[in-house]
Amino acid sequence: MEPVLMSLLVIVALAGFFWSMQRRLLPLLVMQPEVRWDRPGVRLSRMFKYAVGQRRFFHSFEFTHGLAHVLIFWGFLVVSLNTIHLVGRAFSPEWSLPGLGDTCVGLAYTFLKDLFVLLVMVGCGIALFRRIVFKPERMTISWEANLILLWIFTMMILDVVYGGSFYIIHPESPEKSAGFMGVLGMGILSGLGVAAGSGAVRFLNVLGHWGHVILVLAFLNYLPYGKHFHVITSLPAVFFASLRAKGELAPQNLEDENCIFGVTELQSFPWKRAWDMYTCTECGRCQVNCPANVTGKPLSPKKLIMAERDHLKAKTDLMCEAAKLKLKKQPEQAAEQLEKWESGALIGDVLTEEIIWSCTTCRNCAEMCPVMIEHVDNIVDLRRGLVQLEGSMPKELVTVFKNWENNSNPWGIGFSKRGEWFADLEVPTPAENPDFEYLFYVGCAGSFDEMNKKVSSAMVTIMKAAGVNFACLGADEQCCGETARRLGNEYLAQAMMQANVETWNELGVKKIVTACPHCFNTLKNEYPQFEGRYEVVHHSQFIQDLIRQGRIKPEAAFDRPGSAVYHDSCYLGRYNEVYQAPRETAKAIPGLNLLEAERHERTSFCCGAGGGRMWMEEDMEQRVNRVRCEELLKTGAKTLITACPYCATMFDETVKEKELQEEVKVIDLALLVERSLTGK
Repeated sequence: MEPVLMSLLVIVALAGFFWSMQRRLLPLLVMQPEVRWDRPGVRLSRMFKYAVGQRRFFHSFEFTHGLAHVLIFWGFLVVSLNTIHLVGRAFSPEWSLPGLGDTCVGLAYTFLKDLFVLLVMVGCGIALFRRIVFKPERMTISWEANLILLWIFTMMILDVVYGGSFYIIHPESPEKSAGFMGVLGMGILSGLGVAAGSGAVRFLNVLGHWGHVILVLAFLNYLPYGKHFHVITSLPAVFFASLRAKGELAPQNLEDENCIFGVTELQSFPWKRAWDMYTCTECGRCQVNCPANVTGKPLSPKKLIMAERDHLKAKTDLMCEAAKLKLKKQPEQAAEQLEKWESGALIGDVLTEEIIWSCTTCRNCAEMCPVMIEHVDNIVDLRRGLVQLEGSMPKELVTVFKNWENNSNPWGIGFSKRGEWFADLEVPTPAENPDFEYLFYVGCAGSFDEMNKKVSSAMVTIMKAAGVNFACLGADEQCCGETARRLGNEYLAQAMMQANVETWNELGVKKIVTACPHCFNTLKNEYPQFEGRYEVVHHSQFIQDLIRQGRIKPEAAFDRPGSAVYHDSCYLGRYNEVYQAPRETAKAIPGLNLLEAERHERTSFCCGAGGGRMWMEEDMEQRVNRVRCEELLKTGAKTLITACPYCATMFDETVKEKELQEEVKVIDLALLVERSLTGK
């Protein structure tokens, strides 16, 4: 009878599971195609490192809860094999998978399984305690999560009950020598008077055996409907994660008649976005590290993904029907089916425009996410939809976009004035020095902003002192298009990018140095999309190499009182992992004592200017730049070192707001080196 019942149970459970899974996966077929299975070796390696290895849970941030999750996840993988054993033992009481049983490998597995049964119970206990007692704000505290933890804990208890009763019934079982949790269960049951041959031991054996299997199969069928769906989707999510450079947005072929110009409805997203929605663990690591959320803005990366997921689930029936029509080669009918949706728009009802425009694109969310959800790409897709399809944007961006279109800079200053900053510096142009090695790409801030023009001048001094063969474009230079692209204006961004590539390729540009991390990132990571392939270095790396080569030597001592602290900009640090070059360069200056902020390198906090926020109003009382500047000032440093014109501007503004400009200075790395070279 047991084999028949187990067969029916497994067949019904798997049938229910696969029916639920097809309802979750069919909607992906009406979303946009995207290749996410190229370079499988790299993808598998990363999957084992981050998904199976749970690497991101071992960082100091929320380590205790992260450890609890790791124990439960690894335990789930290890104990799953034993569930197969229990299914098989309905057919043969002592059946084991081939190669296990009473072999050395089998006994090792029995020990490992019992170890993880214990660790999973510990992990569930830690997680439950934190959720019930501490209730971390970053987490979504719900009855569902607590129920799941109790569910898993019960499965482990039933495994112990089964093991204890099994060893009482089969005292000569080889597994007994390694199954210490089963032996513990046997001891407890024996102490309670449960003996071999009794009805009680047979009942407990059946309870442990069937109870564990039923709970596992019920759990499997519940997963597609709850937040723990990530148990199934997380491994594929990491496998499918983007292999593009961190700072490279997905390209848009604007000349393709099938081009999706932006996202205003779910089906316009690439299918991987839906997978991300299913995979969100609601852990809140993104939320608590998001500068917009921390400073009271309406954006929470976690809630954005959850809101999109709820919208996807609400739209599932319609999308499933459309997917079936698409599979039948009826694309027009599928499109008509999708147009029947009338229960709320993605932008406006599910997500407000204010949420979408709050993002600084700092990438802290994506770096902290244990399942590699692509929050920034998601938001930029939505911005593209607003700008390119709806023509909707904050009012200040209307002016900024016009300024870029007319004069290729956000201030709208006449493009002919772009090279005025080096009028008296004897800086060669490509016409004057056609055999230049490096193009010094200055960027908009370095060309027009008074504070950052000094950085450009300092770079000229440094390069001349080192004998670098370089040239500047001057009035022929254009904006690199980075910020316009992250604001969703792909038309404008591509026009600037393609114009630059055409000019630079005609000039034979091979190497580029720039003082702006935003320019650095887009020239390095995105210009290859437009046939612009150059060796691009940030000025912090460039200066570090000059010092290492002995071409320059900072000699004059640091002349400011107190210590200094370096701020990692998002686009230099998290996006491009340039952490040590700025620090080593600063430390090369005699007498400079460099401190570290509590949040630095990978965990550094944004200045608030990225993603185009530099050009938008921030009405909230708690500003991002103020929060970060105060963190830097807490170190006691009197000099705030930056390597980004945006960061320098934002911190200088805060220092002036606090009326600290007489005692605290914000200074770019290049200016520090120039002063140490010249003694001025």
